[in-house]
Amino acid sequence: MLKKIVQHKVFKNFSYLTFGTVVSQILGLITVLKITKVLHPDDYGSYTFIMAQGTLLMYIGDLGIRNVFIRTIARDPSKTNDMVYNGLLLRSLAVTLLCLIYIGYNYLLGSLDTVDLILVFAFAYISVFGKLFEMAYLGHQKMLPPAIINLIFSFIWFVFVFIIPESWIEVFFLLVVFFGLNAFKNLVFFLSLKRANLLLGPIPNFWKSSKAVVNESWPYFAMILIMLPFSKLSNNFLDINSTIEQVGYFNLSERFTGPVSIVLDMALTAIFPNLSALWITNQVQFRQVIQKGFKYYMLLGMTLCFGFTLFAGEILGLLFPASYAPAVIICQMQVWYFFLSSVDSLIGTILGATNNERKILKLAIVNSSISTPILFYGSTFGALGLATAFVGTFAIFQFYLWFTFKKTTSINVEDKILMWIFAIILFISSNFILSDFGILIKILFGFSTLFLMAAYLFKDKILAFYLRWQQSKTGKS
Repeated sequence: MLKKIVQHKVFKNFSYLTFGTVVSQILGLITVLKITKVLHPDDYGSYTFIMAQGTLLMYIGDLGIRNVFIRTIARDPSKTNDMVYNGLLLRSLAVTLLCLIYIGYNYLLGSLDTVDLILVFAFAYISVFGKLFEMAYLGHQKMLPPAIINLIFSFIWFVFVFIIPESWIEVFFLLVVFFGLNAFKNLVFFLSLKRANLLLGPIPNFWKSSKAVVNESWPYFAMILIMLPFSKLSNNFLDINSTIEQVGYFNLSERFTGPVSIVLDMALTAIFPNLSALWITNQVQFRQVIQKGFKYYMLLGMTLCFGFTLFAGEILGLLFPASYAPAVIICQMQVWYFFLSSVDSLIGTILGATNNERKILKLAIVNSSISTPILFYGSTFGALGLATAFVGTFAIFQFYLWFTFKKTTSINVEDKILMWIFAIILFISSNFILSDFGILIKILFGFSTLFLMAAYLFKDKILAFYLRWQQSKTGKS
């Protein structure tokens, strides 16, 4: 059975993407270490802000067609040319309109000069094309080529940053080279698609094709717009209300806490197909799995976040210059936002598996309505204020989220109150009680926490062993 699982296409594709993503993230983090050793926090803030704004335009300019694009090609590969060529034109038009809107935004609220704006727009166009070619591979369920191509270019960027003289490491030069590498990677993607004969089918009328795609994708696009405040606008809030240095601290914290987020995202990626299939085949077992299994996901998340928060000061102090020391406490706060958002995502995954997409949209609207004003106000206190606002808003939202989840699914998660008590204790102790202790005391508390978690997980077996031991003693006496 294990052999069949390992050889299955889904397992192989998931493995390729997982391996490629993990290695690319590691290379990216090491590259950031070199860059932050040279760039001052405000220069690093400018560097990451320009890329974040290009990503923002690309994210909106996608128009929510990603899932439709992949699904269409997966169901009918002969529509690949339609999706790729008409998709390129549609997304290019969308990004062009967004660039014009962004010019007005920057004039009223932004801080970028003309050169910075050109860099933002260039990155948006480059990213739009690259993501489209990657999606073509995903639609054909061939995930090894994009994993290899992305990994190769991550390695090239890593090597480049480490071999150039430190005097060359400045914002404009790094951005131009990085964008140039990504543009060349897009060309490699396109040529590899042609060589693999994956660009199949005719190219129909643009307007007719685009109208059909937009009609399918508008719910996803609506979700993108609703989720913007806490998915992509953090940098903008800080740019408006704080300083570019605070932008650098916040982006560094997101980069450093990325591994925790990736582990939790991978767990969700692995869970979703199984839950979707189980809902169709055996709803009784589906409910039992959620009732018993939810707490294990929460335990995994809170344990990772506790360990990260406990030792973030020592790790960051070792890896980054002293000028980035304020990022430590931001990381320690931000990682607990990832825990809360992962719980939200798991509930969204369960609702998606049970065909409750409308509930997901409603939850997103409520969450955005609560979060946006609080996040905007929190950004006036810098990166730490924004990170704290993230944790606070998502903690408040949990009450409505769990009420809706219970009402919609009638699933009563086992020990959910106890899980939240655990999470609150670990959050308070790691952020406010143990933060000033020495490394040996922290290690002791870390192992003690792992021991208590293990005791909870295996409490039934421990109790059964204890009862057998008592019975054996009674028998002997």
